[in-house]
Amino acid sequence: MNISVVIPAYNEANRIGKTLNRLIQTLPRAEILVIFDGNDSTPHVVRNFPVKFYQSRERLGKGGALKKGIYESNFQKVLLLDADFPVTEKDLELLLNTDADLVVPKRKIIGMPFKRRFLHNAFILLTKMFFPSLASFSDFQSGVKIINREKALRVANELIINDLLFDVNLIYAFKRHKYSIKEIEISYIHDESDSKISKKLLKVILLMFFSLIKLRVYYSPFRKILYTKTYLKLQDYILRKLR
Repeated sequence: MNISVVIPAYNEANRIGKTLNRLIQTLPRAEILVIFDGNDSTPHVVRNFPVKFYQSRERLGKGGALKKGIYESNFQKVLLLDADFPVTEKDLELLLNTDADLVVPKRKIIGMPFKRRFLHNAFILLTKMFFPSLASFSDFQSGVKIINREKALRVANELIINDLLFDVNLIYAFKRHKYSIKEIEISYIHDESDSKISKKLLKVILLMFFSLIKLRVYYSPFRKILYTKTYLKLQDYILRKLR
């Protein structure tokens, strides 16, 4: 299958090797791009595999790393995949065989702690309140999505979120442009080991909340009024402190 796979890898030395092994076995003809913006030994692990490796001296964030990977990819179908490979090979095949501009999993999450699950459900509800046109979606933050590269590049200017809220940004941009989106139910393996979100859960929650506000303001008809220099400076200061 002619497909590009983009993996954001911020300090993923403990997990990336296993993921690349599985990926190469599952999709032997795929173009695999690993985008690294951390400070651990991830580069030493990745360079043992036949993949494309991009290293950024600056922190990109998950969204920034995915955007970089999309720009650098060469195939029309692009798989966006978290470094822990949180999906079974069978479900991945199901997603890859789905015909749409954007394929979004509807996750049956296995192994997520109660606190994380509660916050996950609360975030979905809050997102739908901010963006009513996304009310039909069951999930947003899955670590696996499949996109049409050409369509993603068409909305690239709207992809303003570089952190974990990038997924909502991407889905909403595709929705606004009336690109085809399909939600497919899969089993999803939650790996709590080396989870960066669980280690700083409060900061992540606040960051995603402020990013949700930023995205809502961006699409607001009052954006020119709300996007004053003072507001932007305050917003950037808050987001920098939370990272």
